[in-house]
Amino acid sequence: MIFSFLHPLSFLNYLLKREINKFFASIAIRYFAIGMITIFEPIYIYKITHSLPFSLLFFAAVYGLYGILSPLGGISITKIGIKKSMLISHPFFIGFYICLLFLKSSVLWLFLLAIILRAIGMLFFWPAFHTDFSKFSRQSEEGKEVGKLNFICTFPGILAPLFGGIIIERFGYSTVFIVILCLLMASAIPLFLSREVYQIYTDSYKETIERIRKKKNRYLNLSLIAESCETGINFFLWPLFLIILGISFENIGGLSSVALMVGALFTLYMGKITDKIRPKRVLIAGSILTSGAWIGKYFVFDPISGFLAQSIYRLFRTSAQIPFQTIFYDKAKDHGSEMDEFIILREMIVNLSRSILFLVFSGIFLFTSKVNITFPFAAVFSLMFMLILKKTSSSKK
Repeated sequence: MIFSFLHPLSFLNYLLKREINKFFASIAIRYFAIGMITIFEPIYIYKITHSLPFSLLFFAAVYGLYGILSPLGGISITKIGIKKSMLISHPFFIGFYICLLFLKSSVLWLFLLAIILRAIGMLFFWPAFHTDFSKFSRQSEEGKEVGKLNFICTFPGILAPLFGGIIIERFGYSTVFIVILCLLMASAIPLFLSREVYQIYTDSYKETIERIRKKKNRYLNLSLIAESCETGINFFLWPLFLIILGISFENIGGLSSVALMVGALFTLYMGKITDKIRPKRVLIAGSILTSGAWIGKYFVFDPISGFLAQSIYRLFRTSAQIPFQTIFYDKAKDHGSEMDEFIILREMIVNLSRSILFLVFSGIFLFTSKVNITFPFAAVFSLMFMLILKKTSSSKK
């Protein structure tokens, strides 16, 4: 029963029983910390710059730099190991939030430093994260493990946006940044308790590009691009749409927390369903429903309609996300000793495509401030999730 783990000490004890659960514990704390600011981060940059195009250029630079440097993440895994790589990411993320703490529109060098620190933090963290999960999750229960990962990432952070919104509304961004810094340091503790794992990465930049260009990876690449762009619109354009609509920080945080709760209650169920039913069927249904949810988001006009639209979206997005990730991690396992090369390929595609998307949108916003014109794009991207099913090498067909 899920609810038997609601007490924090029991929950933590449960997480630490298995090697992968030490990993989950660190991610849970980290996601709570980041969850307090994720939806408010693009709003913060927008409030400082007073410019939609510049705000998107900031994040385009972050993801573009990380996408270009991502093969170095594979080298990091080889040289220092997965756990140490994840640990090393923490000072860079902490430095990033310190930069945001003192950020002002007139201080260009601080923007540049924040971009570099965020990109390097991602460089050390995300390749190690995906490789670690792929290695330790059980192949026979991939959907269940993915559902568990999503639940553990989501459950501790259900109230995080609400807490973040209340803190920002009453005490300002500075206070929430300080809280986040403390939690990020705490999230490193479980990683010290887990054994080190190494994965040999051998690709050069040229070989990584060649993997991307292979015809057999065409549909996989397009599905990853679609998933990345849709996620980017939800994480960065949706909150900007809400704040421009005049919805308060507390209401935005509360809206996000309720939507996360809907997703959390549904995510473990979807993980089990994905193992019992063909992931293909679940993904097709989830992709179509998610696309429809984005059309509904286009017509949001107040907190109530926003709450309904985002709750429905979270429900439908979960039904697409679990099978999509299950298929992805199955594909990663199928690559065996080249698992990390496959992960790096994903990181480069996902982040460069999101960077290009934000560059395009920054140009569009030079002529309009209607953020919801990006939502139909998200609807199309949602339908493209299904491309991961074409010519799949997954063992679950």
